[in-house]
Amino acid sequence: MLPKLTFIHAADLHLDSQMEGLTAAHPAMKSRLQDSTFQALKQLVRSATTNKVDFVLLAGDIFDSNRQSLKALVALREAFKELDEQCIDVYMLYGNHDFTGAKPMMTYPDNVHIFQSDKVETFFYEKKGEPAAAIHGFSYTTRHIKTKKALEYEAKGEGIHQIGMLHGSLGTGSDADVYAPFSLDELRQTGFDYWALGHIHKREVLSEQPPIVYPGNIQGRHRKESGEKGCYLVELEGQSCTRTFLPLQDIRFETVGIDVKEGASLYEVERDLVERCRNWEEAFGHAVLHVVFHGPAHLLMRWSQEERLDELMEIINEQQLLGSQLLLAGFSVQATLDLKEEQLLERNDFTAALYKTTYTADEMTRSLEELMGNRQFRKIKQSYTEEELQGMLEEAKQLLIQTLLEVE
Repeated sequence: MLPKLTFIHAADLHLDSQMEGLTAAHPAMKSRLQDSTFQALKQLVRSATTNKVDFVLLAGDIFDSNRQSLKALVALREAFKELDEQCIDVYMLYGNHDFTGAKPMMTYPDNVHIFQSDKVETFFYEKKGEPAAAIHGFSYTTRHIKTKKALEYEAKGEGIHQIGMLHGSLGTGSDADVYAPFSLDELRQTGFDYWALGHIHKREVLSEQPPIVYPGNIQGRHRKESGEKGCYLVELEGQSCTRTFLPLQDIRFETVGIDVKEGASLYEVERDLVERCRNWEEAFGHAVLHVVFHGPAHLLMRWSQEERLDELMEIINEQQLLGSQLLLAGFSVQATLDLKEEQLLERNDFTAALYKTTYTADEMTRSLEELMGNRQFRKIKQSYTEEELQGMLEEAKQLLIQTLLEVE
């Protein structure tokens, strides 16, 4: 019978991420934000120690850059030392952010096993002196890998668990497949007992049998990486697998809403926002919030144009500084029309004609083709998900509504 194994599967630590776009944060919160990835790493070590795991899997993008700061290198070394003291092994590979073209700058303790090559390699883990698992993986040595690395994995050893580590994404068949693209069938055909994936920052189970799992990143870095972030505690026993999500984030990102009623004053909105901040603080702890104001278009549009909402956010942040765990990092407006959408579409005028030109997701994709063909832009963004396209369409619709009402 296969031996029982308990391990942590984590990925995308992005140590020393500079939290781009949050440079306007108050100094105390800015410092906390920039230290959050290191705090999440410490929590990972505590979780591994508390749960007495056999080993830890780190599936790529350990660092935010392939030019690691000394602070990040030392923090990781010290974390590994703590795990070594508890006799916990670490299996680590590099991803597209921290790809290695040369020998790593830091020396780690003997409990750390690093996949150095872009060829699939195998480490064997022993438990109580007996072979227990074959752990397979590779590291990025360049920023992009277009080849199907999944085809290079094969089981090794008998009567032991087979675990695959892979930093990559599901293939789409397009030119955007530059991160070791794979298909679920390719992974299933290996016969492995568990696939520890990295690269996608959203927690997702692609398959239950065999388990093919993204744990997401351990610390959110902007509002689109919202909610709890962390790792999976995994138990393999015989042919069964159980997973428990362990939150690790030091600071949580959330999008929250404020309803603005017709005829409301800014004072009333401020009072409501302050009260809601207390509730959010209790619910989320340390958090960075993006506020969405819902309400009448004519009211919210005027406040937005007069920068009253910007001023309101600044005032709340200043009030919240004393003992607060929250930062209001930005806002957006979702305006409602004074007339129903179907009434607007029935009108025979310029406003209705322009409104009818609202794009569909397919039209948006075609419009983005030229932009996506730009090599410099692809370094920033390789593709858009259906959810992102719908979000852009909704934002465009809101901007169009506001512009039309202003013209009228």
